[in-house]
Amino acid sequence: MAGMGNAKHLKAGDAEPAPPAKDVLRVYGMEFCPYVERLKLVLAAKDIKHETVNINIQKKPDWFFQKNPRGTVPVIEKNGEILYESDITSEYVDEAYPGRRLRTSDPLQRAKEKIVLGDFMEVVSNYYALVKETDEGKRSFLTAAIKANLGKVENFLGNTPYFCGQRPGFTDYMIWPKLERILLFDPEFIKQNPKIESYCDRIGDDKAVKACRHPNQLLLQYFEGFKAGNPVYDIGTVE
Repeated sequence: MAGMGNAKHLKAGDAEPAPPAKDVLRVYGMEFCPYVERLKLVLAAKDIKHETVNINIQKKPDWFFQKNPRGTVPVIEKNGEILYESDITSEYVDEAYPGRRLRTSDPLQRAKEKIVLGDFMEVVSNYYALVKETDEGKRSFLTAAIKANLGKVENFLGNTPYFCGQRPGFTDYMIWPKLERILLFDPEFIKQNPKIESYCDRIGDDKAVKACRHPNQLLLQYFEGFKAGNPVYDIGTVE
């Protein structure tokens, strides 16, 4: 949890913080956002020091759109340079900072990982549609689609401990934040895929995952507000 940053979420009307000091990496994020967690996992895995400014993404400050016209998190800022989007920022810090390279080096394997990531993101889009859907026929269709794509993910894992091979890597950190939430909110989907279920147990021991993981009750508390259309960001320990 410490890895996600527990600063108060700035909202419309709040003053813009001073720019980060020279050579300091700043992350603009939201403590419970899975896309921010992707970047934070990469930062934690590589032991990259950084500071965090949290943003209320329902009531964004006007100045935040000067950082990212799309209004999304995460955003990184360093020495006047700004980047955004979870995959772009994560790839950048993996390449720009020293330490173990997290992206798979073999081009063919890296391409295959991108395919399974695409299969998993189909799971994610159908899952969030299912959460909001009330029509039983459409729910059945979405449930079947989720199971089919989870089957593709299950097959990709095979006998390999992680998506990136023998230890967690870039693709694992792109998949885990959303997988973690499905495991917590609808564990039956995961239990139907024993290799994915074992994977979830295994990656829970990873140092980066431990650094960025919230207590289940806190994540559930946030998600209940999210489902109701009224998410509360400053919960738990807030600085």
